[in-house]
Amino acid sequence: MTDTQLLLFTLIETCERLQLERNALETLLVGAKVPGWKPAYERLSVDPEFRAGIHAKFQPLYDLTKREDQAQRALEELLRALPKPDKLN
Repeated sequence: MTDTQLLLFTLIETCERLQLERNALETLLVGAKVPGWKPAYERLSVDPEFRAGIHAKFQPLYDLTKREDQAQRALEELLRALPKPDKLN
């Protein structure tokens, strides 16, 4: 595996974790005034079904990154998909 591929995997995993945290928080906050939000957040963060849904969004990037000739494309797609600094989502 090339250095670029390793970097991409790290970047994708980081973005995936951020997306997981964001979605978990959004799910909790949409209902507003959720009592015991922290335990609920922690449960969502480790829920296999919730995690699988988030991971599925990133699987195509993992697949591209595994192919050395597609690593640049994966990076470009990831960077395009990241939220812009002035937007929340």
